[in-house]
Amino acid sequence: MKNLGNMIVGDAARFSFENRVFNFVSLLGVAMTSAGILSNWYFGTTFIIDLFFAGFCFVSYYLSRFAGGFKVVSVLTVGVLVFAYIPYMWLSSEGSQSAIPYYSIIFIAGICIILRGRMRLIMLVSMMLMDQLLIIIEAGSIEASLHMPYINTSIVLAVMTGGMAVLIIIYSNTYMKEKARSEDYARTIDAQYRQQLYYMENLEELIYKLKSERHDFNNHLGVIFGLLENGETDKVKAYASGLIRAAEKYRNIVNIPYSMLRAMLNYKLSAAEEESITLRLDISVPEGLPINEFDITVILGNLIDNAIEACSHIEEDNRYIALALTYKPDYLVIQIENPTNRDLVLEDGAFRSTKPDFDDHGYGLKNTTYLVSRHNGLMKIEPDGSVFKVNIAILVK
Repeated sequence: MKNLGNMIVGDAARFSFENRVFNFVSLLGVAMTSAGILSNWYFGTTFIIDLFFAGFCFVSYYLSRFAGGFKVVSVLTVGVLVFAYIPYMWLSSEGSQSAIPYYSIIFIAGICIILRGRMRLIMLVSMMLMDQLLIIIEAGSIEASLHMPYINTSIVLAVMTGGMAVLIIIYSNTYMKEKARSEDYARTIDAQYRQQLYYMENLEELIYKLKSERHDFNNHLGVIFGLLENGETDKVKAYASGLIRAAEKYRNIVNIPYSMLRAMLNYKLSAAEEESITLRLDISVPEGLPINEFDITVILGNLIDNAIEACSHIEEDNRYIALALTYKPDYLVIQIENPTNRDLVLEDGAFRSTKPDFDDHGYGLKNTTYLVSRHNGLMKIEPDGSVFKVNIAILVK
């Protein structure tokens, strides 16, 4: 059944929700007008107009479904529906005593779903005004339309179509926001997943280097012992200094019992050191916590990326990242601090990225906020002059 639906109205992966609704409504229009043609033919009345509308609906469906013309065709089709089809059906039937006025309510819902922005507002107002105009035409005059039963029909249509429009618009806007948010999150998760694979490979390489250093440790001791035996203390100092410098880059290795987090932190923090960023670390997480390691990795990865990017605009002597990852009863606590010299913009209750390519980089804090709230956590952002701090507490049970 799902495959049949995708074949008729379009695959959800290729067609938007609005496009698929329009395709369905167009086919419904073909079915309704075709039924009218058969009825008129049976009773021996003309069906030319119905034939025109059936053909128009089919062409609209074809152009939207197979020719990629949804945006233009949808507006044109709704216009024909409002200004031609509804008036024709109203005036050619029993008017307000028929089912046509109540079809307007369904058409209003379709307009709210299919169209967006100014064009949606124009067509909604036009539809509601057209209903009232048709009642006046049917009554014969404005004065007559103010008497029963026309006044009842007028009020009922206005209230029901207006209420339907408001409800559908509110739901539609909420749906679109959530959909956009979910798509942003999905894109970020996909990118983060690819990064996790890279982190794991990087960690394996790092472990191999550490094992190599340990393997060579005895050789280094042998060299130092030989130099001492020969009384070459200056060479011993130089040799030992070289060993210390070589080992320095491994001093900030994070060793926590969560492989994905460990790989990401070691990779990111190594990258930070290469940018001459001083690290102040307080990382102590006990084993066996029921945490969503993937989501925590995304949160920390975003925060460290933002901190590294902020430090890139700071003089080397003043660059630092202070990161604390600790566990307090029932909460995993994340605290990160870095210097900044960039203005932060508050937008929709969150701090917006000030990067020039904001469209590509504006997802970090948004997705972090989303993930924290999804895990019943708390997040507090503290921009304090030249310092930027983020404090997060994620519920762990």
